Amino acid sequence: MSILNLSLDFSPAFLRDSNLHKSLGEEFCLSGNGNMVFHWADFHETCDAVKAQLENQPDLLKDYQAREAGLNRLSLIPVWIKTPGKVLEISMYDLYEKYIMGQLLYAGGIDPFKPVEVSFISGTGPFKGMSVVECFNKATYKDFVLVHLLKGKLPRRNFRIRLKSKILVEFGPGFNGAQVLSLEQLTMDGLLLSLESELFSGRISESEKLRFYIDARMLKECVGKDQKALETHLSNYAFNLLYSAKKEDACECLMTDFSIQSSFDFLKSNQIFMFIPYGKLAVRNPECVASIQSFVTFTRDLVREHYQRLDPRKLKTA
Repeated sequence: MSILNLSLDFSPAFLRDSNLHKSLGEEFCLSGNGNMVFHWADFHETCDAVKAQLENQPDLLKDYQAREAGLNRLSLIPVWIKTPGKVLEISMYDLYEKYIMGQLLYAGGIDPFKPVEVSFISGTGPFKGMSVVECFNKATYKDFVLVHLLKGKLPRRNFRIRLKSKILVEFGPGFNGAQVLSLEQLTMDGLLLSLESELFSGRISESEKLRFYIDARMLKECVGKDQKALETHLSNYAFNLLYSAKKEDACECLMTDFSIQSSFDFLKSNQIFMFIPYGKLAVRNPECVASIQSFVTFTRDLVREHYQRLDPRKLKTA
């Protein structure tokens, strides 16, 4: 297993899609019930498109400026973190930024997930034992990511789709254990799963192999549909999106094929994210993987066409 940096992965609220962005939180819905969505921050091309819209969309610019002003006010809020041998004084703005940029360990030797002594009063206390990530607010964290993406301060990523989906996973000797895990994203390169750290640290992390089931046929049937037809089709799977327990839908892989990362989920518990490249999955079930990849490519092109209608000069056509 390798380490995956997921500090930029956030979960924006499921908001309605519109022909013209009025809010940076709006998303492109692929299903009528919001179980599958695309957010502009999840594709480098649409980041450029939204940045261009700031120039001629007053409502969008107003929303951006309000979020930026709110973040800047955090510079006025000091926080003191007690580390071995010293007390580090830092503003809440810098604390968010250094965490998002992955610089906390380098700035003060602070592990954001481990308990430290924190004070919002003074450098002499009183201090409270907590992790740095417990100081963060989910909405503020999201605003940092959105604003920093538009400012070019964060690396922009390749296309991905966000899901609300559960899939069946088998593990252990002879695959004698089973659990339902969350399928978080379909990316151009692989799948992102999540589970609670307590579950992972038990039998799953000790397993040599995992077997999970994905109904890729329903994705194959999506390819070629327009946006409205796609929403209608996916709405038929409101409670079982991609779920399957059929033998022909099984994919097996080694635990060493996964990249693993722990991430704070803003609910005061740790989540484990597991990323698996398509190449590792295709060894056992190439047809299933090919259907998933075709769907992701198709939806990327559908999203491109949508944003080209908004600003045809800003996106590529190939």
